[in-house]
Amino acid sequence: MCLIGLKISPEGSLLIAANRDEYADRPTTAMRWWPEGILAGQDLKAGGTWLGMTRCGRFAAVTNVRDPLIKNNPVPRGSRGLLVKEFLTSQISPRSFIDRLNKELAQASAFNLIVGRVDVSNSKTVDCWWLGGRTRQSQALTAGHYVLSNAELNTPWPKALRLQEALKRHDRATILESLRHQTLADDDQLPRTGVPWDWEKRLSAAMITGDDYHTRSTTIIEADDAGVNAHEITWSPNGQIRSESHESFSLV
Repeated sequence: MCLIGLKISPEGSLLIAANRDEYADRPTTAMRWWPEGILAGQDLKAGGTWLGMTRCGRFAAVTNVRDPLIKNNPVPRGSRGLLVKEFLTSQISPRSFIDRLNKELAQASAFNLIVGRVDVSNSKTVDCWWLGGRTRQSQALTAGHYVLSNAELNTPWPKALRLQEALKRHDRATILESLRHQTLADDDQLPRTGVPWDWEKRLSAAMITGDDYHTRSTTIIEADDAGVNAHEITWSPNGQIRSESHESFSLV
């Protein structure tokens, strides 16, 4: 997962809008219900996922951190997607889960993890935490707008800023348009993460195209006391729609 937008309202509703970028030959299933009660796509190589939610309102998402200097560090749990699965199948609170990981994975390569729970009881709150980046910061995400790519939370990369503006408008068409944006950033706006310049340029688009590596899926999840609506689009290497799936369910 390489671009995530998160909007939490003071009334306790949640919106997640995300693109997953991955190598084209990594086997994957589209969003579906797992036997474990998770709604998510699945990485068939390692068994985890990049973004998922459960009927009890637990949600989680992960990205890596783009930095060639740490690429040989041990990957947490052998695959970052297993962190998402681990939280979604647990009963531990978001904060306790983050605190535990921060102690257990001190030597692992950098990653970004968002975990949370939508509470549909009388309190109507979203308990959400972020852990990640190179600094292993943890932070409670209260009501507001957040964007996350392959750096620290709210790092102002052009594609992240575009998504953040779309989240403020809370218009599905605008949000989807920002996730489908294929324009490359100007050279003076490119981050300097240490990857080759041509890759830095290519990865600056919200939707990445190419036969080897591209945006594999886009997911929008909206959750409130009326329930959850999830929409996933899977993409071909040239940015054409390959399939779409929709799921709606009540939170328990």
